[in-house]
Amino acid sequence: MGRTSGRGTVQDGSAEDADERRRLSTLDLVGLAAGGVVGSGWLLAAGPAYAEAGADAVWAWVIGGALMLLIAAVMVELGIALPKTGGLIFLPLQAAGPLVATVVAAALWIVYAVNPASEAVAMVRGLAHWVPALLDKEGDHYVLSPTGWLCAVGFLALIMGLNLLPPLRLIRLNLFLTMVKVLIPVLIIVCLLRAGADSCAPADVSWYLSEQSRNAGTKPGDLSPLYVVLGGGVIYAYIGFQAPLDFAGNVKRRGVGEAARLRWAVYGTLVGAFLLYTALQWVFVRHCGRLDASMLESPYSHFAFGLTLFWLAWLVRLDAIVSPMGSGIVFTHALTREVAALSRAHLTHRGLQTARRASFRFRGTEIDAYWMILLVNFAIGLVALVVVQGTWEELVALNSVPTLVVYTMPGVVLVAMKQLGFRGTRRMVHLALSYATFVAIAVVIHEAKWADVWRGMAAIGIGSALLLGLPWLARLDLPLVGRLLRRYDARDHVSRFAAPGDPAVRPVLLFLTHLGVIVLCTLLRHLDERDGEADLMAKVTPVVAALSAAIVFPLLVRACRRYMEAVRPTLPAPRDEARVEPPVTAGT
Repeated sequence: MGRTSGRGTVQDGSAEDADERRRLSTLDLVGLAAGGVVGSGWLLAAGPAYAEAGADAVWAWVIGGALMLLIAAVMVELGIALPKTGGLIFLPLQAAGPLVATVVAAALWIVYAVNPASEAVAMVRGLAHWVPALLDKEGDHYVLSPTGWLCAVGFLALIMGLNLLPPLRLIRLNLFLTMVKVLIPVLIIVCLLRAGADSCAPADVSWYLSEQSRNAGTKPGDLSPLYVVLGGGVIYAYIGFQAPLDFAGNVKRRGVGEAARLRWAVYGTLVGAFLLYTALQWVFVRHCGRLDASMLESPYSHFAFGLTLFWLAWLVRLDAIVSPMGSGIVFTHALTREVAALSRAHLTHRGLQTARRASFRFRGTEIDAYWMILLVNFAIGLVALVVVQGTWEELVALNSVPTLVVYTMPGVVLVAMKQLGFRGTRRMVHLALSYATFVAIAVVIHEAKWADVWRGMAAIGIGSALLLGLPWLARLDLPLVGRLLRRYDARDHVSRFAAPGDPAVRPVLLFLTHLGVIVLCTLLRHLDERDGEADLMAKVTPVVAALSAAIVFPLLVRACRRYMEAVRPTLPAPRDEARVEPPVTAGT
């Protein structure tokens, strides 16, 4: 049997059918989203959150979940309208130009490359119960020993190596790991709630506190839930939901369609994570009276042993290794596609995604694994480990601010692009969601710890300087390094700052000015807190940060529209959900 096309008879199993089989199903997308979200955050973030906000730490998860749902609503609408793999970089490039896209790309690269490093450290902590020599005790907290460092590097290499598998096999492996690592925290909640609880009042959780909080004499409940959303690992635990949107151009089209699959994957994962994390924090608060100062034992396995649920304790110990590894796999896989988009746009070295460096043959099969990008990301992960001295909490804090910076641009793009053709109520909903998201992100960043904000912004600055500066340096033919730099094949965009009339300059200046205002407000609040006179600044600086966002958003939208008038964007065809395309049948 065959079917007829405009080019003649095509046998069943045509290229179109084969392409559809290779695309991602709803289950695959849920596996990517849940696999990215459920990592080490639920294992290691509840303690620091409680140590700083006390029983109110539950509200930190509520605030973080609400913010992420707001962000996700914007990103899903944009991903459905313009389904593009690597869209987190490609769409800001088309809407705002290469300068804004470079800043976003630097932040995204940091987030996605640092995550596997943090998950590798979490895996070492999970393994440390069986091999205590992996950690050394310094004061009242533990750090990686030399053996632990080797183990962390080995786990990071394992995460990168697994991404050399054929994409569909990797997706199936991730789906299996996701089912395991979601089932275990659900069992924790059910079993520990049924087993009863002790009062958490006598618990000494000072060993959970960050160095900054210990020096300031912070006690559980001293800080507001909003203050620990970023630094406490809450945002870190929620990120990863966007993984299906990183592959929006590779979703199955037949049946329920791309839009429904993306919505189910993203919204279903976030709602599930919201319920799971708030319940886990509640369990932690009820049982934390059983804790001691040993970081070699997961809090939840500690609770299970205390209640003689030995089988559950062993499952938790197993998940302390499996869960971080699964999340690291998802982030690494997604990053290869985003960096490939960055490379194709000439914003970084074009050689990262050439055919010779994007695929390899194994047992007669061509595997698209972007092995060169994996090597670069492995090097970035190692640098991040060294910079923060292998500390999971520092890696989490480093990740949180760049994450929110990446999340600011989809709303601007959604509102700025008239090409999407949305009208009436839906257009107004998009505007309201995008505006609210932009302002909410500014306030949440402002309310974070100063140390988290300046480190995150500094990382973005360094990454942007490298992406913008390396092509410019390559043109200078410098001594010693000139020959090496000449091999770096990317376009020089930093020189565009010297041309005030360039339409790409205004969007990036507005964006950077807004980020600068947030940093300044956070610094002023921090200085007053240090002097013990934070009342005035605590009331004024959040308002200033919110006003900055409210003023900059429409200006940034207008600047993006001017850029697109000057440089016509090259976009995938928008999806019209009101138009139902007839299914492909024999004879059509």
